[in-house]
Amino acid sequence: MSVLHDILLPLPVTEMLARGLLFAAFALHLLFVLMMLGTGILAFAYFTRAWWAGELGGAGAPTAASELRWDKRVLRTFLVHKSMAVVLGVGPLLLIQVVFSIPFFTALTIFAPLWLLIILFLIAASLSFDALGHKAHVHRHVHLAIGLFAIVVLLAIPGFFAAVLVSAENPDRWLSILRGRFAFDRPLLIHWSLRYLHVLGAAIVFASAFHYFFTAKNDSARRQSLVRWMLGGLLAQVAIGIGLFLSLLREPTFSGYVYLFVGGVLAAALIGLAAFHSGGVPMSPRFVVPGLVVLLVSMLLVRQGFQDRAFGALIPQVRQNAEEYQKKLDSYTEQAVKDYRGHIQIVYDNGTTIYARSCSFCHGTEGQGDGPDAHYLSVPPENLAAVRSTKAYLYLKISQGVPGSGMPYFSYFSPPKLDSLIAYLAQTWGVLAEPSPVTAPVSKADMEAAVQEYQRTCAQCHGRDGRSLTDVSKDLRPQPPDFTAFSLQPQWSFNVITNGYRGTAMPGYGSLPEGVRWGLVKVVQEKRMGGSAATRSDAGTDSQ
Repeated sequence: MSVLHDILLPLPVTEMLARGLLFAAFALHLLFVLMMLGTGILAFAYFTRAWWAGELGGAGAPTAASELRWDKRVLRTFLVHKSMAVVLGVGPLLLIQVVFSIPFFTALTIFAPLWLLIILFLIAASLSFDALGHKAHVHRHVHLAIGLFAIVVLLAIPGFFAAVLVSAENPDRWLSILRGRFAFDRPLLIHWSLRYLHVLGAAIVFASAFHYFFTAKNDSARRQSLVRWMLGGLLAQVAIGIGLFLSLLREPTFSGYVYLFVGGVLAAALIGLAAFHSGGVPMSPRFVVPGLVVLLVSMLLVRQGFQDRAFGALIPQVRQNAEEYQKKLDSYTEQAVKDYRGHIQIVYDNGTTIYARSCSFCHGTEGQGDGPDAHYLSVPPENLAAVRSTKAYLYLKISQGVPGSGMPYFSYFSPPKLDSLIAYLAQTWGVLAEPSPVTAPVSKADMEAAVQEYQRTCAQCHGRDGRSLTDVSKDLRPQPPDFTAFSLQPQWSFNVITNGYRGTAMPGYGSLPEGVRWGLVKVVQEKRMGGSAATRSDAGTDSQ
């Protein structure tokens, strides 16, 4: 933990207000998440009942009974709940990044694939439930397969979400999760499982209450069914809640026990109310709705207490680390600002300055391609001290860059500035001069072999006339140079022919006799110089 540090930025509001807003936004988001999950569970359960009773209409036209199915009426609200849950989820995500950035982003990093799958699973669940409510004409077994896929995908979403929250609230177990290849240890796995089931139980309770009051207003039979669902959900909540309490990795605070007591009393009261009304007596929303809201808030307050305790030691430590890190940065701030002001005051109006500030970190102060950043590049920077080219060709490469290499374009410099840069290169390393003559001895036989080797091998990429306009080289990145406008000093050209050019398609031909390689150097130079009569007649002038 000692290496963790955050950016010290001021909160837009007080920390207490930010936490309060986070709690309220998350509670509202969770309410619609629970109703979305519960609606999906109820719709699938009623769909399965209709499927078993043969009310789906088979593979032909839908029957009258299938058009009046209860699961289809329940499903009509699924999209609304899903949309509200997604929209209201933006607020908590933004607030938790401000208040608890380190634990939240650490948990997201640990379970990043699962978090990203939430989006895909939510889309898949929405489309599948939509098909479940409309595809009454498909074969009944296909219809059931759609329903099974929809409910499995939907129920996976809270599992992913719970995994992120559980890991965020247990920073002391991050290393063990990572060492276990992103798997929970046994105590954490049990806690996550019970928390997941607790969410599903709450989803059934809230969704059944919603549909009791809004979609089954005048249907006593369906209301009785929903009351039984709510009763079963509440009983499951109590049973799972006891196991969840026993699986807690930290003991609740006094306020946590108070919230648990309030939640337990409300759950018992709602169980009694649901049991009383399961016989057909209508329930009144005046107690049920406030009771469910208070139950939800009390359970969230218990979770908030555990979260505060988990983050209570982490957040101050992060702040302390950030302050210490800031002190280290402060010692460099004055010099950094001074250097920055010095840089922005530099006028790039001459080739010397442009090369020093824009070229030397790759090509080196001596132009030999050994600048401090050269080793980061897969294609080594050109050895400018060995380059012999034309002004037009250099202007093109400097202004447009070399695709496939680390050479960027410098078209943002005006033409006079680029002319100044080329003049500097010419004055310093003679890049506009003719290449030096080959002094190594090359026999007539080696020269003839070199011309044949060029025609047979080199021309495939460089072209017979050296312009590299062949079917092979036109798609290479970087492309081979134009030998009629670009060449290298003899020794450097010999090295490239012998060893190849790393990061490009140019291989090494060190297996050729040395005399033949020097002959190839002469062949390439003659392309640049216009070629000797013998070489031109042998090599031809048409590119392949």
